Amino acid sequence: MSSQQPRNLTEFELMAQVSRLDLADGHANHSLHPETLGALESTFAATLKEERHGLVQRAERAFLSALGRHTGQSYEAGSSHIIYSASVGVDIMAKYLAVRRYRTGMVTPTFDNLPALMTMTGVELVPVPENRVMPDPELDELTRLDLDALFLVLPNNPTGTGMDEAAVRRLFEWGAAHRVVIVVDASFRLLDDRACVDLIAMAEEAGADAVTVDDTGKTVSLQDTKASVLSVTHRLRDPVSEVVSHCLLNVSCLDLRLLTTVLSMPHGCDEILRARTLARRNRALLRRMLESCGRIGCLPAESPSEDSALSIEWLRTGPERDRVLRRCSDEGLQLLPGQPFFWAAGGGEQPPPGEWVRIALLRDPEEFQRGADIFTAALRTCA
Repeated sequence: MSSQQPRNLTEFELMAQVSRLDLADGHANHSLHPETLGALESTFAATLKEERHGLVQRAERAFLSALGRHTGQSYEAGSSHIIYSASVGVDIMAKYLAVRRYRTGMVTPTFDNLPALMTMTGVELVPVPENRVMPDPELDELTRLDLDALFLVLPNNPTGTGMDEAAVRRLFEWGAAHRVVIVVDASFRLLDDRACVDLIAMAEEAGADAVTVDDTGKTVSLQDTKASVLSVTHRLRDPVSEVVSHCLLNVSCLDLRLLTTVLSMPHGCDEILRARTLARRNRALLRRMLESCGRIGCLPAESPSEDSALSIEWLRTGPERDRVLRRCSDEGLQLLPGQPFFWAAGGGEQPPPGEWVRIALLRDPEEFQRGADIFTAALRTCA
């Protein structure tokens, strides 16, 4: 990347990769259990020797079964497509929505590549402030937007706001009644029990057209070896599968075998539970440090609870935010600035978007402690 100012959040994350401490990238970057490491070595060797005939189908079925045990979703053949990343899934849906000229609501704030992928493909986007739909949808307000589709991130990135099952069901029933396609980016749901339900089955029961995008990269720490799953309700099967077939043949079977191994570890070294425990630990540490330096007020009132396992923390540092980020950068720590998450002017960005930061939590405890020390020291110095 050039030396110019990063143009989007992904470029901020790329810049952070060469820093000493990276708490910007929201993907899982922590150590695995020793037994998992041993299992992965065996899987790697076995997969390279595996009979090629039928391998794609075997690897896909095993992966979807392992993932479903954690998400609570049944990934049926013909309705679920394994792809390389959540962004690929979003791009596929952007193509689908653009061809049909669907007027699409997009939650704000959220990670800026999601609206960018939509607008680059020609989708007409309508900003939907998060509090209009999560945690409880304001259905009359949504109806007034006259949408053909609604795009949500559940739980949302960066705020961590989610929905319980009853709220999701109401949203699907509204979607069915108003013929609105509901697209749910569920990339962080492995860290939120409320979202680990069969969303596609719920949509089918409600008579809604719906799409889910799952992603292992936000939870499974495997050197960015990851996979996503794009799932659709039955009326969307044919048109969406056609778009998928233009974009992708299949995902690496080696990737799928390795991911299946991680997702299938026994309870004592269950990597999903370990990631949740680590996120809770680091969240608690950060909040204690904020309290000790008199800045616990950085937490917005609607922040996730102390026992939340979501792997990101969304903080309002105030008007000194840029000075805080510069001080952190000088000490080798990179965080994400908040304003690119507010992708639409007038999209609910109060208080001012330039006062926010997002901090990634899925790091080994010692690494996270060093980053938290630098961040809270910067808050004290720049206040």
